[in-house]
Amino acid sequence: MNYFPIFLDAKKTNVLVVGGGDIASAKIELLIKSPTSVTVVSPKVSANVQALIDADKINYIDGYYEKSQLANKQLVFVATENRVLNEQISKDALDNGVLANVVDNADLCHFITPAIIDRTPMVFAMTSSGQSPVLLRYWREKLETIIPQSLGKLASFAGEKRQSVKDHFTNFANRRLFWETFFSGTGIEQGENLEHTFNTQLADSEDVAMSQAELLIVDTPLHPDLLTLGAVRNMQKADNIVHDLDVGSVIIDLCRRDAPKTVLNEENMNKALTLLKQGKRVCYLNNVNSMLSQTLVNEAKQMNCQVFNFSSAAAI
Repeated sequence: MNYFPIFLDAKKTNVLVVGGGDIASAKIELLIKSPTSVTVVSPKVSANVQALIDADKINYIDGYYEKSQLANKQLVFVATENRVLNEQISKDALDNGVLANVVDNADLCHFITPAIIDRTPMVFAMTSSGQSPVLLRYWREKLETIIPQSLGKLASFAGEKRQSVKDHFTNFANRRLFWETFFSGTGIEQGENLEHTFNTQLADSEDVAMSQAELLIVDTPLHPDLLTLGAVRNMQKADNIVHDLDVGSVIIDLCRRDAPKTVLNEENMNKALTLLKQGKRVCYLNNVNSMLSQTLVNEAKQMNCQVFNFSSAAAI
């Protein structure tokens, strides 16, 4: 990744926008969708920006840029047609620990703004690292039609119910299993019958120790596109990941991000078995039909673990 993606706490972010034209207006309108404090400096502004000033949605400095205006700012957006000025603001920002985005000039940017799909509180951000804006726009438009508009409602509902689930279950594994089951229910993504489904599932759920481990074996293909949907879903649910040495990093990256990952070898075999004895859900990315992999499967079966195998799709 050439750019590291982060989400800033908008309530703690003060932004300076240098410029008041149509390009600046587009940035400002995006910024004020959040609780970010926005200050605009420009000797003249467009009608759209003036309307925001009149509505007290932004702070306005009627004049020209000065370095002192960067004080107490975390970000600055530069939207002027004066390249010399743009370069100076970028340098000033760097000297003052402020991140700068100079519109249409990646060389002067310290960060870039992504394409956004807004399903507040769910927010999806994407970038092509400036390499293919048309391709990025194509995928944003495509995903807009795929991601339900009701997803924000579902996320808000889950947030309201988090404490109820914490109170009902004493361990994290049971809580996670509850939410995984809930989110995969029929009609849930469309926001249908959320309260009834939640209450029924919670009432039927027992807070019991998760004792039976699972070994999820994924026969990894050469190309990640050949992984089945079922394989990917289970790779993202595993507590721990073990994999053969030559499994590609692109496939490993499809696993649950925070799950510990280790290469399966003689030294780590006992570690993998210990995880299963602890009742963990272990995903094994298998790329070599070796004695070690067979030993892991045999030992898991002897411990009465549930063993599931996910083969890759046939190449087309």
